[in-house]
Amino acid sequence: MKKLFFAMACFMGLMFFASCDSEVINEIMEQKPTVELVSEEGFISSNTSVYVGTELNFKVKVAPNSGSESPLAHFDFSITNASGTTVFNENPEFTDPSGENIFTFSYTPDVASTYIVTATVTDEAGKANVDGVTIDYVEPVVEGIGTFEGLMTINGHITSNSVQNLPAYDEDYDINDLPIQIVLGTNDEGKINATLDIDGTPVTLYATQDGDNLVFDEFHFNREIELMPQNVVLDLIINMTGVMDGDNLTLSGTCSGAGSTTIVVVVFEVNLEGTLTGELQKVAE
Repeated sequence: MKKLFFAMACFMGLMFFASCDSEVINEIMEQKPTVELVSEEGFISSNTSVYVGTELNFKVKVAPNSGSESPLAHFDFSITNASGTTVFNENPEFTDPSGENIFTFSYTPDVASTYIVTATVTDEAGKANVDGVTIDYVEPVVEGIGTFEGLMTINGHITSNSVQNLPAYDEDYDINDLPIQIVLGTNDEGKINATLDIDGTPVTLYATQDGDNLVFDEFHFNREIELMPQNVVLDLIINMTGVMDGDNLTLSGTCSGAGSTTIVVVVFEVNLEGTLTGELQKVAE
């Protein structure tokens, strides 16, 4: 009777929401246990980039499915590198198989690579659920042409669907005064290796140089924006150019991105389109 009531409640809830995600509904009906990388200061919960030598910290919350209430049976936390080799793996025991459990993990890789983090929980009914992130572990570029520092601004426009009887977003949204550092390495036949550090998130890439003009490779940058009813992390795709004038580096470009989060059985989807500008100064050696 409890399971039937739970299923009926889910379907009744759908009548009050205009935008529902089929995967979320299926997950509810399949009665999988829950697993979540917790978003909390000091812990990684979304795709990101960090410098080599940074300790990677994670907090994971797992619990039985609220409908089936099947006790938890097994938990696996693993990290693999770009070649598919597992470099970290733990299978902690549950303190309460019938309730919520929270685990923390720390790992510091030895080398630069892309690391895949996966948290998998299985209950006694054989149902499994997975959460995970991708982390680029970045080796900084050695300075050649110089290091430039300053601020970058994104002037964007966001749109979204409507959730919880709130109107959809369709308005301008600016991300102001993002600290940015660009280290330009050596020029090899018109290509410059570079490290961009945007508000603490590093990216390594190349820039094509033509005189004083630079065209950077397209890159991704994740940014959490504050919205109602819930903040959303946007995966921004950035195309950027730069113009060097003595010790000044002027940036311009475009950015677009999307992000989503699940609220009950509704997926809150947000999109951003915009432009970027920045003024940087060369740092004295």
